[in-house]
Amino acid sequence: MGQGLSRQKMAEFEGLVNKKLSKQEIKTYYKFFHEMFPGGEMDAEGFRRYIRAVDPDIPPDASTDHLFRAMDRNRDGHVTFKEYLLFQAIGAPSLTPIDPHDLIEIAFLMYDQDGDGYVTKDEMLECLLNVFRARGLDTDSPEVKETIQMRVENLLKLADQNHDGRITLAEIQEATKKDPSIVNLF
Repeated sequence: MGQGLSRQKMAEFEGLVNKKLSKQEIKTYYKFFHEMFPGGEMDAEGFRRYIRAVDPDIPPDASTDHLFRAMDRNRDGHVTFKEYLLFQAIGAPSLTPIDPHDLIEIAFLMYDQDGDGYVTKDEMLECLLNVFRARGLDTDSPEVKETIQMRVENLLKLADQNHDGRITLAEIQEATKKDPSIVNLF
């Protein structure tokens, strides 16, 4: 795909992001993505280059696999521009409020490391550890470890409806309907 963005493609992308991004933002993301990934897809290694480009302060030992999983919505090992754009529409600062349903789905994809449709306690612990590490926090400190542990336990307590020690996307969405503040546990 070349650098040009046809009206038809623009309309398609606007529909995809449900007007959460302006035409100018879509054009900017399109140009940036295709300059970094001329083939139109980014793999896990390309994603690591992308993260370093957009956030050079991220610690070198920080794992970004959870973010890649969140963008790679179909779990094929590649992020297309559409997947990238959808992630930006949900995660980028915007005047339009973020739909908690979208946020929960992205968080679920991040946490579900093996793609089996369940998020286990261990997956949540590892993912939150990586998130805190990427934010530059000392993940070896007792305070950070306790915060992570409490978030995971609270999330399981609120969302694990059948008490099997893991949560499904449906369980977390149902729990969020009852208590929207659950989004903050992610």
